[in-house]
Amino acid sequence: MIHFDYGGKTVLVTGAARGLGFAISKAFLAAGATVIVNDRTAEQLGQAIEGLGPGIALAAPGDLAVPTEIDNIVDVARKAGRLDVLVNNAAVNVERRIEETDDEHWDRHLAVNLMAPFFMARSALPLLQQSQGVVINIASELGLHAIANNVAYVTAKHGLVALTRAMAIEFAPRNIRVNALCPGTMDTELMQECARDSGDPDAYYGGFRAYHPLGRLASPAEIASFVLCLASPAAAYMTGAAVAIDGGSTAGRL
Repeated sequence: MIHFDYGGKTVLVTGAARGLGFAISKAFLAAGATVIVNDRTAEQLGQAIEGLGPGIALAAPGDLAVPTEIDNIVDVARKAGRLDVLVNNAAVNVERRIEETDDEHWDRHLAVNLMAPFFMARSALPLLQQSQGVVINIASELGLHAIANNVAYVTAKHGLVALTRAMAIEFAPRNIRVNALCPGTMDTELMQECARDSGDPDAYYGGFRAYHPLGRLASPAEIASFVLCLASPAAAYMTGAAVAIDGGSTAGRL
């Protein structure tokens, strides 16, 4: 594995209590960064921090669907004195057909998946400008193509890719890079819960493995490793990109 050194850097990761956000936080901690972890409650974050292992992890609880809480989250970085990397990872994804998508469902998906990354970046902009930092928006392969029965999530993630490009152009003169990472299916705790709820976990996993030409799901840790690459000098000439890391699923089907 390539080693990245984030000693002396501060990273803020939203939706960090479990899944990909937890893996990203753990990877940055292992690389020497101070990591500010966000999720909705202090209890969730306390449990997550216990599991992250050695390093400096700071809790920044707050519901990203509530815009007034976002400044409070970024305040933890202000008190820490710097912010080098903002990872907008938090997401909500509940599949529904269009006729079943009520206003509350629609509004929450756009609030967490699209509006919160904008508000987070806007609030953190002075800190990012000081550090000439990096914003990484965790989109999805569904920000690059669509599926049925998931209109709110697909719309929000497509919007997040567009937001990434718009921010990248506007932030480039300030030497702030902005990129979107578009993962395919990952074997997270949520995935495992959905598989159990399906009544046939083997069939559930089999369907998703077949969906990706590489024939498997991603581990959160391997996606997290690529996040470290995107935030590093190795990607210094890269901004405004939407990078698929999806086992080939946006390229086509076998």
